[in-house]
Amino acid sequence: MKSYQTNNPKETQALAEQLAKLVYSGLVVTLQGDLGAGKTTFTQGLAKALGITSRVKSPTFNILNTYEEGRIPLYHFDAYRLENMGAADQGFEDYLGTDGVTLIEWPQYMADLLPNDRLEMTFTRMAGADSDREIVVRGLGQAAQIEEDLHG
Repeated sequence: MKSYQTNNPKETQALAEQLAKLVYSGLVVTLQGDLGAGKTTFTQGLAKALGITSRVKSPTFNILNTYEEGRIPLYHFDAYRLENMGAADQGFEDYLGTDGVTLIEWPQYMADLLPNDRLEMTFTRMAGADSDREIVVRGLGQAAQIEEDLHG
C-alpha cells in the first residue's frame, strides 16, 4: 500500500495524471471514500490525461458513463444507487476487464463483480484544511505493479 497526500483538487488531478501513464485495457480501479472525498475530481484528472475532452461528472443517476475518445476507453461507474438492488444481472460485468479502464465509485455495491486483479484507491478527507486528502493505493494481482510504479 502506498499513501499520498494532496492539498487541493489540482494535486489530486496530478496524481490521476501519473496513474493515466500506467493504466491499461482491462484495468479495474475502485474509488472508495465519502461524498466529497475527491473521487470524481480524481476521475476528471485521469480522463483529461487520457485525452478525453468530454465533461466528466459523476454518473450518479445513470450509474455508468462511457468515454471513448481518449487513448483507451474509460468506463466510469457510480454504484451508489445499486445499494438496494445489487449489480448482478445488470450487464455491468460486460465493462469489467474489457478494452478500457474501468473506474468504480462506491465499489462495495458491486463487490460480487470485482475481479481479483484491480487497483483499490481510498480517499479520505484530512482534518484541518478542507481540501487536504489522503489517498491510499493498493494493487491486487497484476495491478500491484501499478502501485509499485505510481509516483505522486
